[in-house]
Amino acid sequence: MSHFSSCCSHFILAEARGLQDWDYIVILLYMIGVVSVGVFLSKRQRDSEDYFLGGRKIPWFAAGLSLVASVISTVSYLGVPGETIRHGLANAASNWVIPLAFVVVIFAWLPFFMRLRLTSVYEYLEKRFGLAARLVGVSLFVLILRLGWMALIVLTLSGAVGQITYPSASNLLSSTFGWQVSLQGWLLLVMVAAGLLATLYTMLGGIKAVIWTDVAQYFILMAGGILTIVIIARDTGTGPSQWWHMLSSVKHTPVVVASWDLSERTTLLWVTLYTFFWYVCSYAGDQVAMQRYFSTPSVRSAVWASITNCIGSLLLAAVLAFCGMALLTYYTNFPQEIVNGITNPQDPAAADNVFPHFIGHGLPVGVSGLVVAALFAVAMSSFDSGINSVSTVVTVDVFRRLKPGRSGRDELVLARILTVIIGAGVTGLAVAMMYLPKDWNIIDISLRVVDTALGPLGAMFIVGILLPHVGQCAIVIAALCGFGVALVMAWWVELGWFLGFIEGQTLDVAIQTASRPSSFLVLPFSLLFTFLLAAILGAFMLSPEPEKIKALTWRAVVFGNSR
Repeated sequence: MSHFSSCCSHFILAEARGLQDWDYIVILLYMIGVVSVGVFLSKRQRDSEDYFLGGRKIPWFAAGLSLVASVISTVSYLGVPGETIRHGLANAASNWVIPLAFVVVIFAWLPFFMRLRLTSVYEYLEKRFGLAARLVGVSLFVLILRLGWMALIVLTLSGAVGQITYPSASNLLSSTFGWQVSLQGWLLLVMVAAGLLATLYTMLGGIKAVIWTDVAQYFILMAGGILTIVIIARDTGTGPSQWWHMLSSVKHTPVVVASWDLSERTTLLWVTLYTFFWYVCSYAGDQVAMQRYFSTPSVRSAVWASITNCIGSLLLAAVLAFCGMALLTYYTNFPQEIVNGITNPQDPAAADNVFPHFIGHGLPVGVSGLVVAALFAVAMSSFDSGINSVSTVVTVDVFRRLKPGRSGRDELVLARILTVIIGAGVTGLAVAMMYLPKDWNIIDISLRVVDTALGPLGAMFIVGILLPHVGQCAIVIAALCGFGVALVMAWWVELGWFLGFIEGQTLDVAIQTASRPSSFLVLPFSLLFTFLLAAILGAFMLSPEPEKIKALTWRAVVFGNSR
């Protein structure tokens, strides 16, 4: 323990020192690098096919690593260590189901969607059901799933990077320019800068810039997590066994394998169901994921990309869980002010800030800059993917559908304009999200704000592929009702208090005292509800044309009865 104590003084000195010149040089080099990639690739684009899909020539390993970097985002990169610190390993333990989900993706979804040769996955909804179904799918994707997701990414990035850089940056601005910048003002500045950077290189380089910067960003964010683990282990003399002992000894709600109580937030069954259906729905109905596969040249390449994605996701999930365990051990043994006078790493207001605090105050000079670059990397890889995918969907599913006949060059210009508009809008939405309740952790915000659309959206595709008797009217009603169910489950207490069903002098009191359905159940339940309602309604409503449906079922497409 004496070695640990001597190491603590090293960290305290690092805290006083903050980020140094070399840290900012590393961050600056990263920013210059990603913009340079966008500028370089912009010169090789000829039309919208290049911009959206890279000419369908992206190598499988690049597509696979890009998927990991895009899907992880700052929500997971900061949220998983915070979730581990606050609630234990139930969330991390559910990762055993990821290979199972990828079996569905590889053997069911990829052979089906790759043979349809789509640019936007929502083209399938119109072919299978009709225009109204396509527009509902596009609306769920754009307005709820991805705009909210990208805003959350910018929000978490600005909070983390702002917390790390504010002390040194405010001193620099004050001494050099005489500017007095508040923490809130600095967070807004970081938020706007991050949004502009990602928008710039995405607008220039399209999907190629997104994918190849994602590949580099995957390795940077892996390095950030591994360096945190190695430095804590080396300098404190502790390791996984001590971290496990600490995780087991602190006060966590005991992990429940399963429960009939739907308000039990974290049971292994709930989290496993959520993880499985999240992957199944994302790799069927989410343009961010499917666009990576569509950019590869064949079904075989898409399968290898999926295998790469599965392995990369598991490795990164393990690294982040170990980060949470190591950080809990450090801050429990040597409490420091993490944020706003809080020293307890398990405090709801501090758990998501533990990793950023250590990055800024516990890592050597240069390494802190690299890990801050990793935070930018994971945020940018998700933000750029979201912008590019939303731009693709709006161009293909709205403008191309309503005004056909545009040239590929005209669509390229339109896509770049949309990229700028979307980037600016998301940055503004992130500013609004700063006023969400402070006791929510990152995972809760994602579950209750972003994922409410994913269950109904995924169900629309699953119904289309598996239930030939369901027509457009049935699936539209079912999807909208499923989305309504997701909202009610996610905001049960707030809605109940507003309508007078839940007592409480104030909303804050009601939130603290009333029980709500587990946030991890929102996605699985809304998916199941949408699927079953569509199946029932389809039996009574107008059925689609048999010949049309026959050409769009799984067996017909996969076994070559249609193209």
